[in-house]
Amino acid sequence: MAKVFLFNPPGPHGKGFTREGRCTQEAGAWATQWPPVSLATTAALLEKDCHRLRILDCPAVALDLLSLEAFIAKAQPDFVFWNTATPTLNDDLNIAGLVKKAAPDAITGVLGTHVTVLPEIALKNQCIDTVIRREPEQTITELCIDRDGEWESIAGISYRDRKSGKIHHNVDRDFLSPEDIPSPAWHLLDITPYRLPLRGKPFLIVAPIRGCPFPCNFCTAPIYYGKRLRKRPVENVVDEIKVNMAGLGVKDFFVWADTFTADRGYVRQFCQEIIARGVDTSWTCNSRVDTVDRETLVLMKKAGLWMISFGLESGNDDILKQTGKNITVDQTRCAVSMAYQLGIKTSGHFILGLPGETEKSMLETLALSLDLPLDTAQFYAAAPFPGTGLYDQALREGWLQTASPFSQSRAVMDLPGLSAKRVDAFRRYAYRRFYKRPRTLLSVFSMLESGAIRDIFRDFTYFFRWTESK
Repeated sequence: MAKVFLFNPPGPHGKGFTREGRCTQEAGAWATQWPPVSLATTAALLEKDCHRLRILDCPAVALDLLSLEAFIAKAQPDFVFWNTATPTLNDDLNIAGLVKKAAPDAITGVLGTHVTVLPEIALKNQCIDTVIRREPEQTITELCIDRDGEWESIAGISYRDRKSGKIHHNVDRDFLSPEDIPSPAWHLLDITPYRLPLRGKPFLIVAPIRGCPFPCNFCTAPIYYGKRLRKRPVENVVDEIKVNMAGLGVKDFFVWADTFTADRGYVRQFCQEIIARGVDTSWTCNSRVDTVDRETLVLMKKAGLWMISFGLESGNDDILKQTGKNITVDQTRCAVSMAYQLGIKTSGHFILGLPGETEKSMLETLALSLDLPLDTAQFYAAAPFPGTGLYDQALREGWLQTASPFSQSRAVMDLPGLSAKRVDAFRRYAYRRFYKRPRTLLSVFSMLESGAIRDIFRDFTYFFRWTESK
């Protein structure tokens, strides 16, 4: 039995920040702080082995570095593992020094997509003992059995030999089978900070599916969970929802999957199980426009779906094809309109600055966003994350203008005829055009709960100042 500490590091400048698989973003009005599901599922397995556990989501509870150091110094854990993300990578890795100072004998490990692809970057830091590659649950469980660092047989890690200092990269670990994916141990976390965007209601994540079979060249999803769909038994997932509703008083859930509707048959089973068992829940999910139909959406709404988020990316068919997204603008129009007609709120996610982007194609994307009956929209800058085809292309073509950690909040690629600076300026313009329309403002405010009104006014004030900046 060991003392194990899992945490999500403080956000930059004291702000909320989510580090969860492919999702690495700053919290805000439309990008809330997501509960750290990987840490909670890892804790569930560790709890079965009777380890003494603590989990902290530092951004969610506004814990700064000094408070984190004091916590570790008092707890003196045997093992410390934490999330990392590309946008905050340097800060995330430098925390290792703080951890070792507070608990010199602790074994340290980091997880995330960036360090999965480039573990050597993390292991340059002498205070990091190991990198957990891909999904972390079973790997961390095995590491916590061995405090002596004899890790030659543990799959899924890169580590530094304690005696020789040599870096070793062990074989990849097989992904967990669907039946073995644990329900998150949310009872070990303070869940009060997790509130739905706009609605302000408490929510948690439920993750029925892992893996994404689609070949989008800008996405890191397959790095973390693989390409094969792993579908948890529907009965187990609905049991988990019921337990969280009864034990934690949470009715709202984000159905966490890279593309929940990738298997429509599974989605229908999930919805039918909720309906048959009379589970009075409310939920949202991510989707693709080529994986929904009217019959499925009707069933999803009956089972509690109130909002669906579509990865729309671009209003230009050539760009959609070049990036491997392989949807069409016509499919986008059909799916969004269908959801709207059924009374389901819709959110559209667009990426500006993808290969082939021009002034004309950015205007096409903006025009599409304004023409669709979307309730909310996000406009991201294309980010060539390590491990993606876009990263390899950006290096090969010489588009990447910075070696520093980057995010979807700031363009870093100078494409032929289109600078990163211009993409950033257009992002601000797109947000301004979309959200300053009376129709959008009415839609946003119609979703507001009374407890969220003050926060949304604050966020809108900041947001519009940002969109007007040069």
